Amino acid sequence: MNCTPKVGHNQQKGCSFIMTKYSIEERLAAARAVEAGESIASVAKRFQMSSGVVSRSLMLYQEHGEEGLQSHTYSWTAEQKHQVLRYMQENDLSCQETGIQFGISGSSTVWQWERRYLENGMEGLEGKKKGRKPRTPKPKPPKTREEELLEEDLYLRAENEYLKKLNALVAEREKRARGSK
Repeated sequence: MNCTPKVGHNQQKGCSFIMTKYSIEERLAAARAVEAGESIASVAKRFQMSSGVVSRSLMLYQEHGEEGLQSHTYSWTAEQKHQVLRYMQENDLSCQETGIQFGISGSSTVWQWERRYLENGMEGLEGKKKGRKPRTPKPKPPKTREEELLEEDLYLRAENEYLKKLNALVAEREKRARGSK
């Protein structure tokens, strides 16, 4: 029984989706085990990985060494993404082969770029901002001298009222203290 969904699977290019993430150490050990002569199937079973994860890890390791297994967060420009897609077309490579060639660790990244490019052209390759937009407060217009004076007057009135109430409370407390003696 195959539990991996084939949602968006690109039959033409043969891109695959690997849903589970494994540590770099696990993928490195699996790649080294295959290089040491074990079969991909036996290594996949031993490490509880799919054979696709093992073979992709092996190819990344062979192409780029241990660094190829690191997860990279590059900020690819739209032009760079377009060059990667052109290279893939010119050399008749799959998305996975292209990703390995350029050290793109996400197995579906190149496929997503290709899909967005086919749907929206170069605009589809532009970086999309994630999350909420930062809230920018509207700039307040500068206050006139009259507004500043009114604001200061209100502040001083409030301060004066506060001090009057404080004095009344203190006086009441002293009066009670004298009366209880």
